[in-house]
Amino acid sequence: MKREISSLRPLRAAAPSAARRLFGAPLRTLAALFLAGLAVTSCDKNAQEDAQGTPYNPNLPITVNSFTSDSGGIRTKVMIQGANFGSDTALVRVYFIDNEKERKAPIVNMNSENIYVLVPKQNGGNNRIKVKIGKDSVVTTKTFKYVVAQSLSNVVGLTGVAGSVDGSLADGRIQRTFGLAALGNDEVISFEMLNRTVRYISMNDNKITTLQTGFGAGQPAMNQQRNRLYAIEYTAPHKVIQYKKENLWAPEVLSSGIYRTNGTAVAGTIVAAALDDTEQWLYFRDRNGVFGRLELANPSNVQVLNETCGPVGAADYNYMVYSPVDDCFFFGVQNIHNIYKVSKDGQNVQLYAGSSQGTVDGPRLEAKFNSPGGMSVDSEGNLYVMDTNNNTVRKINRGSGYVSRIAGVIGVFGFTNGLPLESQMNYPYSICADDRDNYFIGESWGVTLRKLAIE
Repeated sequence: MKREISSLRPLRAAAPSAARRLFGAPLRTLAALFLAGLAVTSCDKNAQEDAQGTPYNPNLPITVNSFTSDSGGIRTKVMIQGANFGSDTALVRVYFIDNEKERKAPIVNMNSENIYVLVPKQNGGNNRIKVKIGKDSVVTTKTFKYVVAQSLSNVVGLTGVAGSVDGSLADGRIQRTFGLAALGNDEVISFEMLNRTVRYISMNDNKITTLQTGFGAGQPAMNQQRNRLYAIEYTAPHKVIQYKKENLWAPEVLSSGIYRTNGTAVAGTIVAAALDDTEQWLYFRDRNGVFGRLELANPSNVQVLNETCGPVGAADYNYMVYSPVDDCFFFGVQNIHNIYKVSKDGQNVQLYAGSSQGTVDGPRLEAKFNSPGGMSVDSEGNLYVMDTNNNTVRKINRGSGYVSRIAGVIGVFGFTNGLPLESQMNYPYSICADDRDNYFIGESWGVTLRKLAIE
């Protein structure tokens, strides 16, 4: 047997030589390509693993070593460096924590050691960052300084110069605005109630045009998609008009009036319409305290939910707004100087903010207003009130219940732009937030339309 094995050795040794004689260089080339192919396959696999990153290991802690930038405003780019992040964005959450709440940041990209996010809108100050993966989380000791960019600017109109001039925004003139619909994309529809005119304003197209004449309404109701509006004529019998984006906002009569079951019209002045979350009913409250709703699919169906919804003052212009966060309505009584909260069925009415006429900030039930007008609710449920006789905009913080001035100089009638708390307004009356929580403000005596941007 050994000899057989021994005798085979020369043959095995000679085989390569024979192969070289038979195939020569092509065989060597083929072998080289085969080895190179193995190397490329190995590199591709390694590269693929590097691109996917190391998966998150729940048995190891999440580590955050640092982050950059460390200051800025909304949509600032921040890179968070650390370890054990994994690569599955479905598992990872990043929050910026201000003095009120945790605010989720959109994740742009990530791997096991880096998370790239955009800073969300938040309260100004030195805020911390929280990284949460699955059930584990870590909060930084280092803070991110959030800077709130604010400005008040003019959109259209010349202060104190009333008019009905269409054209460019620089040349356009408006009358006293009592209602606004912020459609998004810097487009606004303005209701000049006393002049019985409806105007369309586009900042991007630099134009103002008249949509309708002969119809006077205050604050319209707008659906969540911002492609439909409903407005109620402020005097009885309260004609109801709808506007659709698909029809280029041309007015359509939805109902000739708001009539009770006995055929009589609701009598008091109505300066605001509101939709709830179902968008099936158009709600109203007249100056006499009558709170009710009209069914949009069947406008003849009018339901009076409460004949005496809250206190009744002598002023006509008592505004109302719906809050989807709290699923209720807020309304003001102008010459009683208070804000009230009412349930959707109209039965539960309670004082929400205000104590007496004045200019005092503070806890909402201790704060003082001076003829509150138009109101708007932002995406977090904070309430913004036009404090008309104080020439200011006030904010009622939903979380803390604190009332603060966010624009205008108390008691000063004027027209200056810039930082909101240093800017001057002339009887600001109506307000509406767009889909980015920018606020459009209609001045009454100032006959201008302004934009309040707080980012």
